[in-house]
Amino acid sequence: MEKALVNRQMKGKLLPLAICALALFLRFAALWALDEPVKSDALAYFTMADGLVKHGVVADNFGQMAFYSPGYPFALASVFAMFGDTPSAARGFNLLCSLASVALVMRVAWQVTGARLGMALAGLAMAVWIPSVIGVETLQKENLSILLMLGFASLLLSLVESARPMWRALAAGLVFGAALLAGGSVILTPLAMLAALIILVRRSGWITATRAGLAFVLGTAALVTPWIIHVDRVIGAPLLSTNSSFNLYLGNNPAATGKFVSIADTPLGPDWNARRIEAGEAGTSALLASEAKSWIMAHKTEALTLAGKKLYYFWEPNLPDAADVAANPVIAYARWVEVAQYGLIFVFGVAAFATRALRSSKGLILAALIGSFWIVHAAAYIIPRYRDPVVPLLIVCAIAVLVTILKRTGFVRG
Repeated sequence: MEKALVNRQMKGKLLPLAICALALFLRFAALWALDEPVKSDALAYFTMADGLVKHGVVADNFGQMAFYSPGYPFALASVFAMFGDTPSAARGFNLLCSLASVALVMRVAWQVTGARLGMALAGLAMAVWIPSVIGVETLQKENLSILLMLGFASLLLSLVESARPMWRALAAGLVFGAALLAGGSVILTPLAMLAALIILVRRSGWITATRAGLAFVLGTAALVTPWIIHVDRVIGAPLLSTNSSFNLYLGNNPAATGKFVSIADTPLGPDWNARRIEAGEAGTSALLASEAKSWIMAHKTEALTLAGKKLYYFWEPNLPDAADVAANPVIAYARWVEVAQYGLIFVFGVAAFATRALRSSKGLILAALIGSFWIVHAAAYIIPRYRDPVVPLLIVCAIAVLVTILKRTGFVRG
């Protein structure tokens, strides 16, 4: 009996390692097969990280000091300082983030389902999830944002059951602060922390919950405040980034469609460069925010309809077209596999909230995380990778349904 117990423990340790090994193999294969140029947003992040290492200045390739979120470039800068400022070093960092995300998906699935099978299935799903596999090639902030979202979710799930919730809350605040620096789209996800605090009040009382809430705020402030002070000093406005107002305008103007449109195709387009140079970075941000808000107030019904379209586009399958095939056939064909994967993840993930699979405090936390991240995207515009940070949470929800079904049919005990 003792030997059987040892064998079971060994299997329990080897299975996660085998899943991580599969994830590593697939991502190495993607790095070998793909050769994406460092351009557009990727070039901006690379330039910011490179400038920080070489000159101690965080500026993108257009000289903007606070347009792009700084979290991903900060992380890249630490890698560049140790291994050199090359795209290969950045992709190595992406690889580590991706593997850590696979491990964290398994942890979150274990926290939610309490089943080794659930943990293994979630890890396997993340290991073969196409955007995660091919994402290691591209220098995009989602490589870091996915990891931070999973870390935040895991901390909130453990916080409601912890004997020392204050320390979990402090850690959650630090992780949320890092996520906020990596991308402003997480701005509403503290609603999940609020849900966790409500659960904590019922379990441990108001005093414990209040202390945990204050610890969360302290952790967030510790990460975010220095950057806001820096931005205020260099551009004259205390902002996380000037990108948010730019995105808000692109999503709310007479030319807006709900998806990306170039600034050149908007009413501000004809003399955009002159306006941008004249107003400066902070002034341009204020101008764009003002124009967007004015259009929304003058076209309330149209803006509301457009917001609804964006919420639909957020979950729309990422179907490749002829242009995608011409640009990179490998990625385009891989995306057909992604569409099939995504269909299963979405159907089972949504089903989790309509069944008993997630009718618990854990389900409430996951719903708050996914829902708050989704809702904020009604404000700007949608491109497929914007949903990447919450798809791993949807994977966990989908696996919870599968585990429930397998338990009911007798394939899994417990």
